[in-house]
Amino acid sequence: MPSASSNNKKSNSRSSSKQDYTMIAFLGLIVVLFIGYYFATKSNYETNTIDAFENVKPNLQVSTGEVIVAFFYADWCPHCVSFKPDYKKTMSELNGKDYKGKTLRFVMVDCDKYKTLAKEHNVSGFPTVKILNDNGSSVEYDGERSYEGLSSYFT
Repeated sequence: MPSASSNNKKSNSRSSSKQDYTMIAFLGLIVVLFIGYYFATKSNYETNTIDAFENVKPNLQVSTGEVIVAFFYADWCPHCVSFKPDYKKTMSELNGKDYKGKTLRFVMVDCDKYKTLAKEHNVSGFPTVKILNDNGSSVEYDGERSYEGLSSYFT
């Protein structure tokens, strides 16, 4: 006949193994929550930093002492898709820099979202880069559609 102490041991071991499984499940849930949080904030961070200029309505109002370099693009255009990284690289390096005594401001205009802006600036093909001056004049950039072409034009 089993003694009372051996029944107690069986009962305690069942109880502790149940607690072990509960603890493992709880820790697993915490790990899953942390992983979900990481990916949720990572994607928001990337969207907010990399594409910040694309998620805001473009401001093409030129202030005194400023020159705007406006990139009019369409995501369905293969030329725009290949030029976009070069434009972004130039933008990250030259935005806010001095150009002929004026401050450069780079703006990206998605012509599918902002058709009226494209129409106002007589954009008829893609990609189009326009240089808007504070005196109201604008010039279409006709240089090489590359990082090297843009950066050498503005330096």
